[in-house]
Amino acid sequence: MARQAKKKPSAKRKPAGKSARAKPAKKSAKKSAKKPVKKAVKQTAAKTAALFGTDGIRSEAGRGPLTPESVLAIGRALGRFLADHAERGVRPIVLLGVDPRPSADLVGTTLAAGLIAEHCDVHWPGMMSTPEVAFLTGHGNFAAGISVTASHNPAEDNGIKIFGKDGRKLPEAIEKRIEQAVLSGKTAGAARHDGTRFGWLHLGRERHYESYIVKTFRKSFAALKKRPLAAVIDAAYGARSIDLQILSQLAHSLAFGKTEPEFRVGSSMAAGGEAADNALDVYFLNAASPSHPETHFLINRKCGSLHPEGCARAVRELKADIGVCFDGDGDRCILVDETGAVRDGDHMLALLAADMKARGVLKNDLVVSTTMANLGLERALNQIGVKLIRTDVGDKYVLEAMHKHGAVLGGEQSGHIILADEGHLAGDGLYTALRVIEVMLDSGKPLSELCGAVSKFPQTIVNVKTKAKPPIGSLKHLKKLTGSLESELGNRGRINVRYSGTEPLLRIMVEAEDQATLDKVAGALTEAAKKDLA
Repeated sequence: MARQAKKKPSAKRKPAGKSARAKPAKKSAKKSAKKPVKKAVKQTAAKTAALFGTDGIRSEAGRGPLTPESVLAIGRALGRFLADHAERGVRPIVLLGVDPRPSADLVGTTLAAGLIAEHCDVHWPGMMSTPEVAFLTGHGNFAAGISVTASHNPAEDNGIKIFGKDGRKLPEAIEKRIEQAVLSGKTAGAARHDGTRFGWLHLGRERHYESYIVKTFRKSFAALKKRPLAAVIDAAYGARSIDLQILSQLAHSLAFGKTEPEFRVGSSMAAGGEAADNALDVYFLNAASPSHPETHFLINRKCGSLHPEGCARAVRELKADIGVCFDGDGDRCILVDETGAVRDGDHMLALLAADMKARGVLKNDLVVSTTMANLGLERALNQIGVKLIRTDVGDKYVLEAMHKHGAVLGGEQSGHIILADEGHLAGDGLYTALRVIEVMLDSGKPLSELCGAVSKFPQTIVNVKTKAKPPIGSLKHLKKLTGSLESELGNRGRINVRYSGTEPLLRIMVEAEDQATLDKVAGALTEAAKKDLA
């Protein structure tokens, strides 16, 4: 095949100002003998779990853990941790990117103020996808990276994702330390400085991620190109809006439009010079603009990865080869094939696994996914001699399992895919989509055919609202019924029950060979859950 295993990203970490991460200091063994203090400790511990979820901190903007006071405290807690573990005389540098939702400046500037108050420098490039924050943090002179985003949540929400200097999500031990500092009130008081200044806010943009993506795919696409593929790209009015400048360097032509209220192609342009030989005709939809704040309220609204129907309509109207739907922060994508059918992470994992195995780069013949992965994916992988390992829902758990088992491909049904065979360890919707396009160019096959190996079991997810999250094992009616129904389904279906890590919901997932069984099982489990949670 034309594609060869590539080298790891060439961007190198700058040595200046970096030091090995020190282990969190051990808690003091001293305990107060006063009963009121013990009670306060218990109350704090109860609140601690509410700050960080499975993917950072998330809430309605301005409320809960995202009040201005809380955000400032989070910034100070992180800043103090970084400053305490920095080399003597060195101010830690933190990369801080935001998606374009309306509260981006509120949360971002407040975080920056907290970091600066703890003698940290903040590098603020403005709008930036979460994968770009992770990539630059791992390959630059940054002590940490922050993405201010609520991912696929509506515009009213926001959140905070924090990355360590290795470009990976913070370990839970450090998250807990930040939580304890915030909830204990230890982040108040005088700001730090060196006698001359506090931290420094630097406005500017790094281009290393852009260069990496363009260099990675332009040469490969040129070698594989038989004809330009038409791709509809739905930015969901999110952080991927800024990536038009990347796509323009890979595009043979560009056109602009929107899927709300209906698809229209706006102004277009033809590439010239070196770009005339590029392999993509790009139709770029639903882009937010810093100069048009009214678009910031549209993030994820009836578009993007949660609402791919508009992109699917555009694919059919334009007779395009592929549609790519991002979420608000761009770490995931959902695809649309040339027929207008939606293809999720299960399909992507199957086709990428088949390609990587054929090229000899799928280490240990393993793929890691979550408990939500469809049985159809597991059967498709088994047919090509690849084992599926399941883990808890959340990309950080997928990455942990990949590291533990020596896998280089993992991901979630939601379209959050990690392709680590070339050293890119972050879930990255753009990188994933371009890798799929590369397989299409290499094989000459349409996306529908490449996805045909996965025959999906009917699946449904029912969300049951809950004010509290008692242990699932303590839900007596649900536990008893789940055991009974699992025995009845055998290997012809699956049940998975879990709490959402970001919302007050109990999620009941059911798979079965036919729709009637699916509806019956899901309905019975939902009623049992409501009894337990009433």
